[in-house]
Amino acid sequence: MDKKREIQKNNILQFFERQEHDYWKTLEEIASSTKIDMGTVAEIVTGSGDFMRSSYRVKQGEPLYTSRDIFRDKAPLVDKVIGAFKNRID
Repeated sequence: MDKKREIQKNNILQFFERQEHDYWKTLEEIASSTKIDMGTVAEIVTGSGDFMRSSYRVKQGEPLYTSRDIFRDKAPLVDKVIGAFKNRID
């Protein structure tokens, strides 16, 4: 990953760190809040091991994403246990 992409990835990670309770976000929400274009956000979030996708989706069918660290820190224990049974993180 080049230096510019690394900075953008860190901006996205910082965005997730600022979220209180609603830490699952669509790619559009991430792009809008970080001012990074949607294609770049999609490339970074789906191509980096620092992020994860939820098995749940918003009503419009869009996938939801968060950072692995935020999930470890904020997700309820029951979500982590269910995720382990489903062989997923969430």
